[in-house]
Amino acid sequence: MSKKTKQLLENLNKITASKTNPVPIPNTRVYLPETNKFWKSQLTDGIHEWPKEYHKGPWNKVVDEDGVVDYWAPFDRIYGGLAPNSQRLVQKDGSEYQGKLYPKRRLIKHKTMLGEEKNFYSRCLVTADGRWFDNSGFPINPPKQEEQQEEEQKEEVGFARRELTEEEKVEQAKWKQRAESDMLKKLK
Repeated sequence: MSKKTKQLLENLNKITASKTNPVPIPNTRVYLPETNKFWKSQLTDGIHEWPKEYHKGPWNKVVDEDGVVDYWAPFDRIYGGLAPNSQRLVQKDGSEYQGKLYPKRRLIKHKTMLGEEKNFYSRCLVTADGRWFDNSGFPINPPKQEEQQEEEQKEEVGFARRELTEEEKVEQAKWKQRAESDMLKKLK
């Protein structure tokens, strides 16, 4: 082995991954989308009720060109389509959640303008660690036990059968008996 090769191997042996000096994994840049930021002014607007854990922050101060001060904090959000495997959860730190998302539904009680109360079910997703998300992908407080239900499995399509009348049942019994007697004649 040449002197240059030995030196290269020695230098390679000195490079080790440790907890204080981890080896970077290529192409794993963590990115927090703008749509994963919510503003402190949203906490009081009444449009969306944020879970208590998001009220703490950490808040990042932003001053716009007019001098208006606002603060933003990152939040977890679900992105994707209607297909169950096409949905993904981008977490506060910008990483993607690797666990499974479970479909559930919650009961929403709504009063119409006429004062009538109308209830409907809203689709939700839940992580294995218990974080709830509404149908727009925003985090929500877990509903009370009576408000939540498992997503109902759709029934399979089948054929409907009507009930036989007494005459039809007697006729079927005659045909079965005739078929049995014909089979026994063939055996003899």
